[in-house]
Amino acid sequence: MQTQITSSSSHQTSAELLFMNDVFKSPDSLIENISTAVMIFDDQMGLVSINAAGENLLSVSINKIQGQSPLAFLPDSQQFLDDLQRSLDEMHPYTDWGVELYLNSKKSITVGCIVTPVEIDDKKKYVIVELIDANSFTRVMREETSSIIQDAARKSLKGIAHEIKNPLGGLRGAAQLLEKELQDKNLKEYTQIIISEADRLRNLVDRMLAHESRPHKSNINLHEVIEYVIDILQVEADEKLKINRDYDPSLPGLKSDKDQLIQVFMNVIRNALQAIASNGQIWVQTRIRRSCTIRQNFYKLAAEIKIMDDGPGIPEDIEREVFYPLITGRPEGTGLGLSIAQSLLQLNDGSISYERASDRTIFTILLPLGVNNE
Repeated sequence: MQTQITSSSSHQTSAELLFMNDVFKSPDSLIENISTAVMIFDDQMGLVSINAAGENLLSVSINKIQGQSPLAFLPDSQQFLDDLQRSLDEMHPYTDWGVELYLNSKKSITVGCIVTPVEIDDKKKYVIVELIDANSFTRVMREETSSIIQDAARKSLKGIAHEIKNPLGGLRGAAQLLEKELQDKNLKEYTQIIISEADRLRNLVDRMLAHESRPHKSNINLHEVIEYVIDILQVEADEKLKINRDYDPSLPGLKSDKDQLIQVFMNVIRNALQAIASNGQIWVQTRIRRSCTIRQNFYKLAAEIKIMDDGPGIPEDIEREVFYPLITGRPEGTGLGLSIAQSLLQLNDGSISYERASDRTIFTILLPLGVNNE
């Protein structure tokens, strides 16, 4: 006999679609593929299943809370429980975008809540709860909008760079020809300035265009790449760098373009080096991030690299534009380092973000480990 699942919802959520896919034979494996937090409760309001995203959001472990009421791990959330029970009793789905949940850690979170009751064989009832972290949603939307603007800025800059490069070559060639005709050494100093500045602009244009190449991905050891970059910067520095390593030894290898990642870490760590005082410090930390969304793609595992320094941080007036090309807080800077780093990471399916916390400047890089799971 074929099992039937019914729902009164006319618009099925991602959780419900996966739930219906295999008639609840293996709910854990089904909802594990969803990037948002998902819980399934039975008709007694006992937790049947919760995915990894749900465990991360609510700071719980399914081994400890399975079979329990929501109040066991969401204290002071009686209204939330009452709404779930009413939805199940009436078989009526609902959505609420301003639900405040109190965690056992005494913290509270505000979430969007999508509740869908389902019934199997007209006998067994379940309620599927999909939670969307309001702060994360806002951040993702802001990052996506920023990414669109940055992509447009880079495309415009690329077009301008091509337009500059052609006449720049003619200008340099004319200065060289003029220099050959001049007898006065003092006048030749001016042609040397023209040639030197033309070369500087050409190098700047080349840097604008250098990050457009396709990545050549191979299996690499992330820590070896970071150490290689640190060794180079140690040679460049006048004195020994104070870099504190905090590596996760369990971090597996990843598939990326090694040369492009070297350039990414070179730009970001050099940026930190230029920001700190003579007695300042830099921290490099690696961790595994589970159930991670990178540029709208969901990954079960990702490498998280934090590059931190105790410098003054990015000036407030350019914080939101820090990854835009030609935006810099240093008079001698070109404003291309972080922009190029972001472009190279995007080519390797990664991302980079900035924050200022605990008197530290923190750049967080995410790189997927394995293929996406959407």
